[in-house]
Amino acid sequence: MTIEQVALYFGTIYRACKALNIVPQNMTKWKNQGYIPLLQQYRIAELTEGELMPDEIDPKTLRKLQGRKQA
Repeated sequence: MTIEQVALYFGTIYRACKALNIVPQNMTKWKNQGYIPLLQQYRIAELTEGELMPDEIDPKTLRKLQGRKQA
């Protein structure tokens, strides 16, 4: 799941942050790192009643694996 999908579902990043009970800086951090942490993805999936589903693999792990392939 992407931040863009989350913002689209909730209407704005601000509304998404409010629904998740997080500060907007968290979303900025996620955007800068390129993924939403898997635990937060599960929270979002629960809040959206399955409309947005978590990634099948932890995005952090996937980025590490992709980095190894490029090295």
